[in-house]
Parts: sequence; C-alpha cells; structure tokens
Amino acid sequence: MKKNVLVLLSILFVFTIYLITLAPGVVQIDSGELSAVAATLGIAHPTGYPLFTLIGFIFTQIFPFTSKIFVLNVLSALYTLGGFFFIIKINQIVLKNLKPEIKKDKKSKKKIESPSELSEKQLTLIAVIGALTIAFSRTFWLQSTSVEVYSLHILLISASIYFFLKAHFKKTEKKSNEEEKIGKDWLIFAFIFGLSFTNHMTSILLIPGFAYLYFKRNGFNSSSFKKILVMLIPFLAALLIYLYLPISASKNPAINWGNPVNWENFKRHIMGWQYQSWIFSSTESASKQFKYFVEIFPVEFAYFGLILILPGLFELYKTNKEILTFFLFLFFTCMLYSINYDINDIDSYFLLAFISAGLIATAGYLFIIKTFIKKDDNSNLALFLVPILILVINFNKVNQSDNTQYHDYTISVLDSSENNSIIISYLWDFFISPAYYLQFVEDKRKDVAIIDKELVRRSWYFNQIKTNYPIIYERSKDLINGFLPELAKFERNKNYNPEILEKYYREIIRSYIVRNFNDHTIYLTPEMVTNELKNGWLTLPDSLKVIPDLFMFKVVKDTIYHPLKIRDYKINFRNDGSYYTETLKNLIITSHINRAIYELQFGKKEEAKSLVDKVLRINPQIQLPENLISIY
Repeated sequence: MKKNVLVLLSILFVFTIYLITLAPGVVQIDSGELSAVAATLGIAHPTGYPLFTLIGFIFTQIFPFTSKIFVLNVLSALYTLGGFFFIIKINQIVLKNLKPEIKKDKKSKKKIESPSELSEKQLTLIAVIGALTIAFSRTFWLQSTSVEVYSLHILLISASIYFFLKAHFKKTEKKSNEEEKIGKDWLIFAFIFGLSFTNHMTSILLIPGFAYLYFKRNGFNSSSFKKILVMLIPFLAALLIYLYLPISASKNPAINWGNPVNWENFKRHIMGWQYQSWIFSSTESASKQFKYFVEIFPVEFAYFGLILILPGLFELYKTNKEILTFFLFLFFTCMLYSINYDINDIDSYFLLAFISAGLIATAGYLFIIKTFIKKDDNSNLALFLVPILILVINFNKVNQSDNTQYHDYTISVLDSSENNSIIISYLWDFFISPAYYLQFVEDKRKDVAIIDKELVRRSWYFNQIKTNYPIIYERSKDLINGFLPELAKFERNKNYNPEILEKYYREIIRSYIVRNFNDHTIYLTPEMVTNELKNGWLTLPDSLKVIPDLFMFKVVKDTIYHPLKIRDYKINFRNDGSYYTETLKNLIITSHINRAIYELQFGKKEEAKSLVDKVLRINPQIQLPENLISIY
C-alpha cells in the first residue's frame, strides 16, 4: 500500500468514526454558550476565543440547511481530524530524523553508524498507527463530538509543533535577504503559533519545549534573537484577530461576556482575570488534580497505548535525545500547569500532555518493529490492533450520538415556565448554557428571562441584562448603581469593602424577585432553594414563599393550590453513569419528589402518583419517602 493512500485511508476512517460518535445537538458545560456566540457573533467567556467564533460563524453561513448546533459539532470533528493529520506529519518528520544507531563492528571492534533497516513505507505505517493511538484516546476523541474550543486548540497546537519541527530540521540556506535567511517555515510556524493564542491561551505551554529545541540548535546569541524578532511580525499579525472582541462589543450583542469595549475590559477579558483565583490556588488543590491525572492517564489510551511509552522512551533516548527532551518538556509543562488549575472539567487541559505521551508511544511502535518484526510487512499490519483496541474500549465512553438529555431538559424547563417568567439560577452546565443556544439561536421561549446568579458578581453582566431584559434592569437600577463603584474597586484590585459588595449582591438578587413579582412569574432552580434560601443567604418577604414546581420552585404569595403548567415531557437520559448524567437525574428526581409531596398535601393522589412513576422510570432503585410509598 502506497504511503499517501495509507494516510488518506486513515483520515477517512477517523472522520467516519468521529461522525458516528458526534452529538446531534447541544450538550453540557459550555457547548450552548459557545455555539450561540459563534452563530450570533457574540463574545464568549474569557479569553473570548475570537478565531473560534469567526470560523464558526462562517461555517454556519456556508451550511444553512441543518441546525447550527449540528453544523458546529461537525466543525469540531473537522478541527480534531485536522489535528490527527498534523500528528501524522509530526510522527513522519520525527521518524525521518532519528539518528542512526551506533553499533560495534565485529571485526574491527570500532563503533559504526548502522542505517535504518526500515523502509519509508514502514515509517509511514508507524506514523499512522501512532497517530491513530492518539486519535482514539479518550479526551482527544471527545473533542470531536461537540462544540468546544479544545478541538480547534488540538488543530492549532499540532500544526504549530509540526511547522516548528519542519523548520527545526530544515537546513537554512544563507541568503542576503533576512526573511529568506530565517526561512519561510519559521514564519509559517510563527503565524500559526500566533493563531493558536487567539483560540486558547494555554498555547503558552508549548514555549518551554520550543525554546529548548530552538536555542539548542541556534545557540543563545544575538543571531538567534534577531530571528525571533523577525518571527514576531507574523506572530503579532495573527494576534490582530483579537480586535474582533472590541468591534463586536461595540455592537452590544445579546451575549457580550466581559463587554470588552474598552482597554480595561479587553485586557481583563483576554487575560482571564475572573479565573485567576483558581490557578495556583493551593498545594491541596494541586495534589487533588495530580491524583486525578494519575488515575485518568492510563485510561486515556485504554492501558494498551500506555504500554508503548516505556519502549518509546528507550527508543528516543537511543536515537534522538533532543526530541525526547522536547516531548518531555511538553508533557511536564502541561501537566504541572494543569494540576494547579482548580476546576472540575480539567481533562481537556491535559491534552498537550496526552498528545506528547502519544508521540512518545509512536517511538514505542518503532522499537517493536525494529526489535521483533523488522521487514515483515504483514506482521507490521498487526500493530493496527492496538489503536483498534483503544477505539473499541473507549467507544462507549466517548460516544455522544445519543446525547440529547441537556437539550431535552432545557426545553422541558422552559416549557414548564409561565409566559414572560423570570428564572434565577446558576445551573450553568445543565441549563443556562444550553438555554443560550436555544433562546438566542433557535428562538425557543425568548419570553423567559434567565438570570445567572453567579454572573451578577461581574460588572459587565449588568450591561448584558440591560440589553436583553431592560425592564428588569431598570427596576433594580438604584441597587446596581450602588454596587458597581465598589465592584470596580474589587475588579481593579484596589481597596474594597467586602461587606458592601455582599450586601448589594444579595439585595440585587432579592430585588429581581420582589420588584418583578407582580407582573412576572418568578422561578428559582433547585440549587437556589437548597443552598441560598435554606441557609439564609437569600431571604424573601414574609408575604412570599416558594412551592415546588415540576423542575423548579415557584415564588407565590398565597396558600392555594397551584397547578403545573405541563405534566408530560420527554428526556432521553443516557446510561453512562457520568457525574453530569447522574447530577441531572438527581435534580429532576428531587424536584419531582418535592412536587409529589406538595400534590398530596392538596389531596391530589393521582397527580402525585404520576410524578412518582416518572421518578421510578429514572431510577427504579430510589428510596421514596414513606408518604409517597403509601399511594401505591
């Protein structure tokens, strides 16, 4: 089989698998927000992701014949596929530049270089098998299934590594023109590396590895720094894409995170200011994340790929210590940074470490062929079993083709709400983010105002509320005007009064309920009642109380029976046992049990039984309260 045919077939195979496991719609965490931003040319959460937004918008305009969320999910698959292609190219260029082994001549006992016994076709085979091992690793593959910035991140960091290595291994011709002296490959690398920063700032984790190889070859001298200065031109040119943020903000889009309309807001947004308290927060957090990394690392490659890393380390140590050191720089820089970021969905931050490990594992395949197989082409093909096993084992963990539960849940919550109602929540991963897409792109229940309680802590969010819900904003304007000056001190790291901040923060949330109650139905999602209301953080006037609704709690002022707006809904739950699925199920189960008890208080036995039936369909093993068991 010709080497180009093998590469092409592997690309088609990977793309087919990615399409099979693609999510049909919006999923959990940031999927809804990012897809809404791309479809409407808004501004996403820090660091804004302008390149991701612009390409996504263009893609939705080219393919208007299906839902925009599906188009953007396909785009994620294409990004990840592009990353796979460049990983093949990285493997090829590394394998071609491994140094010959040094062996002793039996007669003269002198050390001589032994040329590689492997053909170019075999080296391509190893490059493809190694790339497939990465392509079907859990976190890498998962980026292809739905909208997320990490799929484009994979493409850009893989392309950056490839063009860096291409420039690194290419012998530079001496020309009088400075641009030609540095070589076009270095300029291409610098531009693509700059683009990677317009998508995700963790591209900075590549720099220690790049710096090591660059100065190792070019030396730490004035000539090396002059070349870097030349490379800064295309690098900085790529960063101009960030101008999208203030341009978009000036148009005041519906989703305008950070409102980067001025230098202060712009700088704070692209630097991810609001997340800095989670980075290098404590040794305890780092220890927890490191333990998690150690647990998931073998699982990424379904254990089989991990076995290849040790011989890969040995092979690279013999044949190119510089490349081995480069890969180790990438691995440890990524791992050490990411374990110091205290967030739940940390897996994607380890991507560079996983890719680096996969690149080392590729050398493990080389070791196996050189040691045990050599020129037997048919035996070489047996190595495809490893990535195929990884594919089979990881398939159910990654497959999102049946993932409609967050779309279904959000639609059901919106449908259960009264017209022109207000929902106060901080269920970002499960409800608020999916609602961004459904409301602002598909125009589902735009009459319902959704206030994110946690974002009320941010000054820019009031501009978004003013844009989307002007009446709600005006009714709390006096409190907002009192809050913003002290909040500005906090955001500028100046002396601020935490008691004033907390006081206004609570009063603003309370005002959204009290000042809009007369002409809007107010809902609180379960965590608002379980946490904020029950612990006294949020207090309501004596005239108001909350009652359980179908999915939320409704604020009422009387003691009469309040019927549900809807009783029937359809949510196709996944059986993956994941944290997100189980949390979603528990949210609904708890809400239904609370409502069933409420129904019994008014003698509505059949209505209560209907709700309990729904609970039992979700979890047949649930332990029901005694008064609900008695209705059967």
